[in-house]
Amino acid sequence: MIQGPDAPPAPPVPPPNYWPDAGTQQPSGPKTPGWAKAVLAGAAVVTLVGGLAVGLRNVGGSEPPPTVALPKPLPTLDLPTGEPSLSGLPSASASESESAAVPSESATPSSTSTFPALKAVPEVCDLLPESLTSRLAPGSASEPGVQKDGYGALRKGCQWSQHPRTTKGSTLKWRSISVAVNVYPSAADAREDYDFGFDSMKDMGGTKEDNPGLQYLSTYGQVKDLTGVGDEAHAMYTQNQKGTTNVWVTLIMNNTTVEIRFFATDNLNGEINAQGKDTRPVPEAELMQGGQQIAEQVVKALTS
Repeated sequence: MIQGPDAPPAPPVPPPNYWPDAGTQQPSGPKTPGWAKAVLAGAAVVTLVGGLAVGLRNVGGSEPPPTVALPKPLPTLDLPTGEPSLSGLPSASASESESAAVPSESATPSSTSTFPALKAVPEVCDLLPESLTSRLAPGSASEPGVQKDGYGALRKGCQWSQHPRTTKGSTLKWRSISVAVNVYPSAADAREDYDFGFDSMKDMGGTKEDNPGLQYLSTYGQVKDLTGVGDEAHAMYTQNQKGTTNVWVTLIMNNTTVEIRFFATDNLNGEINAQGKDTRPVPEAELMQGGQQIAEQVVKALTS
């Protein structure tokens, strides 16, 4: 410590009323700042908690652990009954979440078909009466189609074809009918098959082939609904440069799908193999009407 005349002056001493005890016991150091008081208070809390932890750890020792008086009653914290949702809205309770996770039997969609499910495919050639085939395809004879069971379905088909001869000087009205019936194990399987064919029909509807490599380019009409036929039925008219025309009908009823083709061409001068300018396409309205009559009769025969 520097003493003598070069020593720095002593710091001023506060008056007695500055101290809480009126100056009877003045500290040797400066007054503790506020932030230091906060630190000391925190340290005291840490010490208390640490002592409590040590006491709990020494349970079972020879000396009883120190006791800590806790406030009564203990503070409580209200927790939400459900987990917070990402949207910020209250989430469902646990019981509601569990019930939503397990689908009930009533949630299973039931078949809306009003037609019975088929277990086998009948003889398709017996589905159309002669009164209908002789009118739509005069002089035609039926013969079983080439359809075979496969791809998860029972399949049968039939064709009604004419065997005309060339008759000079008259118009040869050439007509042919084709029907294919497919029975699936379930209505869902039938719907999958039907939707596949219907999607193809919709893709072609209203378009025209423009591939120069094709000999006979086709023009496809708009897809039309056939109301009152099966659970659902649609049809499309097609005409190609060769002069042939046809209507394609696809329908579904429960676990069964049906594909119908009604072909028609009017050959001028009675030529069987007439093409192009020697043919006259059959109007769409006529073929659509015939296609719907065939479809209605098939549905009637399958459900009778």
